[in-house]
Amino acid sequence: MKRIFSILALMVVFALVVFYVFMPPLNIHSFQFWFWLVVLLVALLLLLSANNLLVSISNLFRSKKKIQTQDFKIPVGGLAKFIIALICLIAIYIFGSAFIFSPVFMSGRYASRIEVNNVAFSEVPSYFFNKTAIIDRNSSEILGDKVMGEMVDLVSQFAVSDEYCQISYQGGTYRVTPLTYDGIIKYFKNRSQGIPGYIIVNTTTGETKLQRLAEEMKYVPSAYFMENLYRRLRFQHPFTIFGDPTFEIDESGNPYYVCTTYSYSGVFSLRRVTGVILFNPVDGTSQKYDLGEIPSWVDRVFPETLVIDELNDWGTYRNGFFNSIFSQQGVINTSEGYNYISKDDDIWLYTGMTSVVSDSSNVGFALVNLRTHEAQFIQTAGADEYAVMASAEGEVLNYGYTATFPVLINLNDEPFYILSLKDSAGLIKMYALVDAKDYQQVYTIKAEKGAEAAINELINSATNGTYIEGDLLQKTIKLRVIKEVIIEGNTNFYLTTSEDELYRVVLTTANAKDLLTLKEGDELNITYTEDEDEKLIQSLSGQ
Repeated sequence: MKRIFSILALMVVFALVVFYVFMPPLNIHSFQFWFWLVVLLVALLLLLSANNLLVSISNLFRSKKKIQTQDFKIPVGGLAKFIIALICLIAIYIFGSAFIFSPVFMSGRYASRIEVNNVAFSEVPSYFFNKTAIIDRNSSEILGDKVMGEMVDLVSQFAVSDEYCQISYQGGTYRVTPLTYDGIIKYFKNRSQGIPGYIIVNTTTGETKLQRLAEEMKYVPSAYFMENLYRRLRFQHPFTIFGDPTFEIDESGNPYYVCTTYSYSGVFSLRRVTGVILFNPVDGTSQKYDLGEIPSWVDRVFPETLVIDELNDWGTYRNGFFNSIFSQQGVINTSEGYNYISKDDDIWLYTGMTSVVSDSSNVGFALVNLRTHEAQFIQTAGADEYAVMASAEGEVLNYGYTATFPVLINLNDEPFYILSLKDSAGLIKMYALVDAKDYQQVYTIKAEKGAEAAINELINSATNGTYIEGDLLQKTIKLRVIKEVIIEGNTNFYLTTSEDELYRVVLTTANAKDLLTLKEGDELNITYTEDEDEKLIQSLSGQ
């Protein structure tokens, strides 16, 4: 009896150690939970078998019987048989639920995980430079590494995470990524202070900075033991299934990790989002939110991989499982890639939708709000993203530049792609604008003019000068202050009015005569556009 109690005590210790190391959720819908349980049962079975074998050998020696080879067979008791049967039942449950909840029987539920509404292309917001993510992930990483390399006091102790999550922040589009401990030795060396900050990249202008925090982050994924974010979350929410945390910042720049929570049908089928856990890496506290209660600054509730799976299931199974195999009527899938657009201060994932027949064209676009799960399908034929990239590269074949994954924009309710062309070092050398419907229509320009001026010139070429960024407004103003500023090599004038309104106007050959003769006190008739960030003058004339 003492031996049995010793085995049970050892098993309790083993179970706690395995739980501490692998941190499975204590939830019957989690495959990790069942795997953890099977590991414990196998360990218990081995211990019982070893105990029975030792008892048998001890009895043999005590009886002084001549030992035969068959005497070393492991006796299998009733408890051992029960454990083996239980392991078999768990295996049957896992594989049986995977079969029952497969698309063969549940195609309708797979197709309805995301509700997709058909909309016109005008639902894509009109192009605004300040809301268009021109800088892609790889370029963001280069910019982040450059800024980190300039921080002499940090670069030897910390590394930069490769996360670079796309967020909407203070009316613009950004990528943000935290610093991390650079190994266990530097963790012990710096853990008392914590992680000092994060890197934020403006994906429109490329402006990059390391934001130092007044209070450092101590509970992060790169920490160890109970300061490890995953472990702390698991002990705070032992029964919740959650995914990989995403680093984001609120509108005040405070850091958080956003951890999406899930439910499943069976063990690992039909994954659905149930809410999020917001984790504060500074003090290690967390708050759980259901869908509909999540703060509006959170951008990534529905992870990209799940959204792509949902769109593929919707496109594949909406007419039934057997249709997806045989006639394949109306079956469409996402193209091999996705990007982001900013819309209504949220981040929307967009991807092309193509027929199951392999070709270089899309039948439309899908847009999904990563915070609210609102999904839209725009049925418009055009080239897929990789055909667009190849077409842009063909225009600069002599330079050997490579194209980035394109960004979808709306110009006069027509779809276009903007993309960058990079050299072998990953530096942006040119920009390209490609007609999404006719990808042979390609416009390119060198990046040395600056992103805003270059892209505006491309747009003027593609639309014959008919596109205006935003709704045109008219006003008469009186100048109080005139200030000239060079931005990305282009001359800009900031005009402050007698009413303390601030306007910006870019110097061009068309307005140079009027603009260069301005003086304080002049009254002007202006035509301008306005967004959340600034008022941009399109034309002006004196009274």
